[in-house]
Amino acid sequence: PHTLAAINFAAGWASERNVKIKVFSDSKSSIEAIRSPKVKSNFVLSVKDNLYNAKDLVSLVWVKARAGNPGNELADHLAKIASSCGADMSIPAPYSYVKGVCKEFLMNEWNSYWKNSTTGKRTTEILPSANLDLLIGNKYAIYLFTNHGPFPAYLCRFKILNNPDCLCGEHGDVDHYLTSCMYTKDYHLLLPTGAARTHWTRKLCKNYSFLNRLKSIFEISRKICDDLQRL
Repeated sequence: PHTLAAINFAAGWASERNVKIKVFSDSKSSIEAIRSPKVKSNFVLSVKDNLYNAKDLVSLVWVKARAGNPGNELADHLAKIASSCGADMSIPAPYSYVKGVCKEFLMNEWNSYWKNSTTGKRTTEILPSANLDLLIGNKYAIYLFTNHGPFPAYLCRFKILNNPDCLCGEHGDVDHYLTSCMYTKDYHLLLPTGAARTHWTRKLCKNYSFLNRLKSIFEISRKICDDLQRL
């Protein structure tokens, strides 16, 4: 950015005085940025505008760095001095940088809320941190993560059912139907614990065979809830 700022200043200086100048720079990237037709940075665009307004007054010349060119060596020396004691410059940040900063801020806020929330304990046990890779819309996977779905234990909380137990007599939460219910025994899963559970969940929630098994389990649990409601 400091090279582009210097070129920008030189273009303005030449235009004001109507004098021809040559700007020697060892920054090939700065010269290429000015020459590129695909520029998105507002700052680079403003430099290009100033060079265009200067007409034929300003010529850009690339020189090899640290090749003993007196002018280039002096410019490097002055740049080092300016970086330690010069005035701050306000240079607009590129969109990609701003987007990255915003994303990092939002992820930190999300994770802070995620870890400090007093609700959703089952979800945080399975997924200890927020992760954009696990933004899923499959309702059966959401039942698995949250324990919110067609389960007697959940529906009893809202007085939709009078009893939290399954037809088989056991407590009717999500893990019951996944691992022990006699009515879903053809689809039972072996659930790991701890850190292994997080890895297991991430891997299987993108597996169509696994999601179909969840669908079969939860369709049975829904039918059980319907039967309980009719009792």
